[in-house]
Amino acid sequence: MPARHHKPPTGFLRRFIAVGSAALVLALTIFASSSEQHGRLHSAGDTDGDDACAVVLFASGVSLPLGAIAAPPPPIAWRAQSGVPAGEIFLATPRYLRQPERGPPGVS
Repeated sequence: MPARHHKPPTGFLRRFIAVGSAALVLALTIFASSSEQHGRLHSAGDTDGDDACAVVLFASGVSLPLGAIAAPPPPIAWRAQSGVPAGEIFLATPRYLRQPERGPPGVS
């Protein structure tokens, strides 16, 4: 009888983390928009506007004191263009000075 390989339930774990993340963002949005709901999270007397709780950080946006991290571009070797450029350029003169915008006038 062949041995069965048990695959870990990664689909369930990913869905659970996704639902939990969405619920966290929704809860932070609700608590940030309502000061009454935000006050219920804190103990009495600890609801000053300058606290550093997750709701205030979410509402005001978090900016990290790090500079932008950019990867350097890959080195490119310089190659000279090969080939001989054209010595003369021949331009053809048009049959008319202005391009026709409409057809000939209709006969009434």
